[in-house]
Amino acid sequence: MIAEKTVKTLEFDKILQAVASFAVLEKTKEAIARCSFETDLKEVNSLLDKTEEAYKLLYEHSVSGIFYFADVSEELDRADVGGTLNPAELLRIADNLKSARTIRGAIRSVPDESIVVLRGISESLYLNEEFEKEIRDKIISEDEISDTASPKLYSIRKSIKDINARIRNQLNSYMRTGFNKYLQESVVTMRQGRYVIPVKSEYRSQVKGFIHDQSSSGATVFIEPEVVMELNNDLKKAIFDEKEEIYKILKDLTVKVSFMTDAIRDNAEKLAVIDGFFARAEYSFKNKCVRPSVNKNGNTDVRSARHPLIAEDKVVPVTFRFGKDYNFLLITGPNTGGKTVTLKLVGILSLLTMCGIFIPAAADSEVSVYDGIYCDVGDEQSIENDLSTFSSHIKNIVGILNSLSGNCLVLLDELGAGTDPEEGCALALAVTETLLKANCYGIITSHYSKLKEFAVESEKIENASMEFDSETLKPLYRINIGIPGSSNAIDISRTLGLKSSIADRATEYLSSDKINFEAVLRKAEASRKEASRLAEELEVLKAEKERELRDIVSEKEKIVKERERIYSNAKQEVKRIVSERMTEAEEIIEELKRILKAAGLESKEVFRASRLKNRLIDGRYVSGEEENAPIELKKAEFSELKKGKRVYLKNLGAYGEIVSVKPEKKEAEILIGNIRSKVGFSDIYNAEDIKEKPSVKVNSSAVRKDVPKTELIVVGKTASEAIEETEAFIDGAVVNGLEEIRIVHGYGEGILRRKIREYLKKNKNVESFRNGVYGEGENGVTVVTLK
Repeated sequence: MIAEKTVKTLEFDKILQAVASFAVLEKTKEAIARCSFETDLKEVNSLLDKTEEAYKLLYEHSVSGIFYFADVSEELDRADVGGTLNPAELLRIADNLKSARTIRGAIRSVPDESIVVLRGISESLYLNEEFEKEIRDKIISEDEISDTASPKLYSIRKSIKDINARIRNQLNSYMRTGFNKYLQESVVTMRQGRYVIPVKSEYRSQVKGFIHDQSSSGATVFIEPEVVMELNNDLKKAIFDEKEEIYKILKDLTVKVSFMTDAIRDNAEKLAVIDGFFARAEYSFKNKCVRPSVNKNGNTDVRSARHPLIAEDKVVPVTFRFGKDYNFLLITGPNTGGKTVTLKLVGILSLLTMCGIFIPAAADSEVSVYDGIYCDVGDEQSIENDLSTFSSHIKNIVGILNSLSGNCLVLLDELGAGTDPEEGCALALAVTETLLKANCYGIITSHYSKLKEFAVESEKIENASMEFDSETLKPLYRINIGIPGSSNAIDISRTLGLKSSIADRATEYLSSDKINFEAVLRKAEASRKEASRLAEELEVLKAEKERELRDIVSEKEKIVKERERIYSNAKQEVKRIVSERMTEAEEIIEELKRILKAAGLESKEVFRASRLKNRLIDGRYVSGEEENAPIELKKAEFSELKKGKRVYLKNLGAYGEIVSVKPEKKEAEILIGNIRSKVGFSDIYNAEDIKEKPSVKVNSSAVRKDVPKTELIVVGKTASEAIEETEAFIDGAVVNGLEEIRIVHGYGEGILRRKIREYLKKNKNVESFRNGVYGEGENGVTVVTLK
């Protein structure tokens, strides 16, 4: 049982108002305000399931929520008894149907199989899109019916428009034919739904017609000339016909509504249910709430819980537990330390859970569901019932003790206060014993030392204290379980301005047992704080080491992956080279066969044979690496790349000097001779670390030493020097029968490359040239095909 008094005492009604503010429908707001609390564990979990589904729909799948519609209960009742609804009421009926249609469509579009309950509710909604459209087509607004609502209405309104025009034309013509001098002003107006003209009172006999009105001064009379009387009669009749047709249209729509009143009522109920869980979900999202684990064994274990009525920038999260190892917490400590706020928070978290609302706490929090929640908090003085504060408290406690029934939560603030301390303490002990025997759960706050001692000795109740800064004597609003708190009344009085002499005298009045007990509490608190500080430092150190370990493991994984990638690329490159060599060898062999079969060897054929022979000799090398004394390269680290450092550029096969380093682009500008070139960090190696490998001995009978070079490096040379060397190199290549050569000129600003290529265009021995591809040096190399 959750009494209304408990709800108000815990200020839970304010929280319900906050939740209701997120609802769209008035019916939903009212339902949340009078929310009932489920005590059955299965029902509580069902409520939380629906809130979780609503949370997913709103914040994971961006469903917009319920479309607003006003309560239509009265309209439906009138439709049931044969009444006729007006346009505004019919539009509200259409809003109900639209709301049902839009929410069903929105939930249907969500491909989430975990949305079960709310999907089922939405699928059971009554939809009639055709009738909804009919209402909106025929009714433009609350006071306007569409011309096309019926063919007859369209015809009538067209007739009314025509008659109005004819009357105005007739009157304007009438006023121009000599009657203008009798008029107060040349305008056409209306009185009592008929067209009239304003005539000067002294000339009223000059204008034949019917007088409908006169001005307040009597100077003007409004006469309906007889020439338009018949037309005015026609207009009046048409207007009556229009009203009658509108009534028929509204009546026809209302009759259709009467056949679906039960379905529309059911829609309103179901839409309010969906809206209610959307409101719970939105409140939970705005207040950073989480779904708690729920039990019914009294176990409450909440982490970093926040009081929802305290501003986010002021609230201090608290962590507490009870119900498993002990049934009650006895919270002691100074006034204004947060004892009452914590006590109320315990009740609020249970009530939130029991009405399907997530709690403002950290994940993995657990809350118990209770059969009853009872509390006695605050100043209960009642002048009306002639009860003192103490009497009111005792009356409440008596009522609580008489209502205890197994699984319930009891919250008692300042138990035994408001009377003689010795008797109050005795009462507090007796009531606490009774509660423990009843095997219920809860929170008790107090200042009594004997109650603290009782909690130390009893197994079912545990001491707790609100943390207090012993230096500033200000509360920290954090709860410490296992250590009783000190009231610090005398010390706090000093800080509030009490004279030291009075405070010292008060200390002298304390018993030695009291002084010793408080001293023990202070030492225990100091030890706890030191242990807490050390634990925090250890946690920080542990987190740092774990992060370092993760970084090491991650780096190791990267290295392994990079090694595998390089190995895989190398294997593919070897396969490619071998395949090319095999294809080339087969081509050479076939060509030699054709030459040998030729009749005689002419000089041209001898030259071709020489070229083929050289290609075979060149093919016996493994990419020329053995001849060029391979070297071991060590990639330069980023930290080593400094201006002026001498480095080796693997792709270009040249040395250079660092001019500048650009970490953001991961590249450096290198001076190679007189040429500046931008090179990526990955292609830069330490020049001083290059060591020659032992030269490989090659059988002279197997390998010729006069193999022609196929590559010329002109990096760092001037354009004229490079062109001169290129010309000589091409001549030598032609003599040696080479078909393809490489000229390495580097990247730089592209000047050397452009000059060389301009020369190549003019050289008669050059068939074509191209950029190097990946693995050949790319734009830093020009590959030349000779004729």
